[in-house]
This record gives sequence, C-alpha cells and structure tokens, in this order.
Amino acid sequence: MNRSTPPSATKRAEPSRLVVLDDPRSFPAESYRVLRTNLHYANPDDPIRRLLVTSAGEGEGKSTTISNLAVCFAQADRAVLLIDADLRRPVINTFFRLPATPGLSSYLAGDSLLDAIIQKTAVPNLSIIASGPTPPNPAELVGSRRMRELLDAVGERFDMVLIDSPPLLAVSDASAIVPMVNGVLLVVGSGLAARLALRRAKEAVQAVQGRIVGAVLNRFDARAQGYSRRYYDRYERYYTTRG
Repeated sequence: MNRSTPPSATKRAEPSRLVVLDDPRSFPAESYRVLRTNLHYANPDDPIRRLLVTSAGEGEGKSTTISNLAVCFAQADRAVLLIDADLRRPVINTFFRLPATPGLSSYLAGDSLLDAIIQKTAVPNLSIIASGPTPPNPAELVGSRRMRELLDAVGERFDMVLIDSPPLLAVSDASAIVPMVNGVLLVVGSGLAARLALRRAKEAVQAVQGRIVGAVLNRFDARAQGYSRRYYDRYERYYTTRG
C-alpha cells in the first residue's frame, strides 16, 4: 500500500487553499506530486483511471487531498474530471470558486444533461462536476445505474476521474460507489483515526470487492514526531535556488 504525507488542512476552515497552485515549490505541494506518481505506478498492468478518495470518519481532509491531487494530475497534461459525490456535505466547488448547481444530483435525478453539469476550472485540463442540490436520498442516487452510466461516459472523455465521497463509516454512500471504481485512496487524519476505525473502513471496501491502492496520512505533526524544521528548510532552499 502506497503511503504519502500531504500537508495539514482543514476541510471547511480554508476551502480555497490549493497548495499546489498557491505555493508550488513548497514541501506540501511536492508531497502531492509524489502521491500522484505513486498512484500512477501503483499497478502498471491495470492503471487507475477511476479513483475514489474517502476516509473512515469526518474532518480528515479528504476533500483538500482530492482537490490538490486533481490539480497535480492536470498539471501532468492529463484530462482530469473531479466529481463531488459527497452530496451531504459538498465542498469541491468552493475550492475552484464555481457554482454548486447544476451538478451530480441534478443529473442523477434526471433534471440535467451530462454536458450541462461538467464545468471547466481555471486550471488547464481540469473540469469538475459539483454536487448539485442536496437530495433526500444520496445513497440511492450515487449507487444507481445512472451513476454507473455517468462514470462510463466520462471515462471515455477523460484520462482520470477522481471522486470525492462521504466517509466510509458515516453513511453507505462511499460503499455504493466502490464497485464502480478501480481504486480507493484512504485519507487518514493524523491523531484522529483510531486503528479500529481504519480496520472497519478497510473491511467496508473489501466487502464490496473494492481495491485500496493507498493511504494518505494527513495533518502529520513532524515536530511532534522528532523531525526538525531544518529538513523542510533545506527542501525549500533547494527549489528556491534553482530555475
């Protein structure tokens, strides 16, 4: 299982923070690029083209992680679609300052056509499908035949499809999407997720024949673990003094 350690981030405190754009030479931005590379080479015989990013519980930084990761893939000259399938607490559109509607729920309910819900972002090669209006039955919508048809259709138009979902242990939405993707990335909030919760999240994915391709440790406190600031300072100086 691939593991990477992107930066500390709070889902709602700073939703517009895209470190790979705002501070591309920083250590956190490079961590996302390392994660992109790890995912790219995770299984050369079966490349990941539909990736679900989720977590065991709330507030672990999955939406921040997937948004920065989507930008990284787009910067690697790949056509990327980022889908906000967290219909209960959507946030993806705020990262890119785009409207939430029409969106995924609009299409799944039969109220919008596919082309009407795909929005281009200011990042070249990156489009999003926002959440749309909050529906009364999120799990039924994201687990529907129409959701699978949507993923099949966008899979023919984009090189990489990234899907943000609610936490695995909170509701059943993520488990409904897992059989439709060929990889699941777990975001783990350092100091937040208990081993039992992580074990249950892993079992939830495996129960629906899903494949966990990696885990991201988020909000890692380097100083608390004995790493000094000097390491990060050296990294920043290295990139600041070149090109």
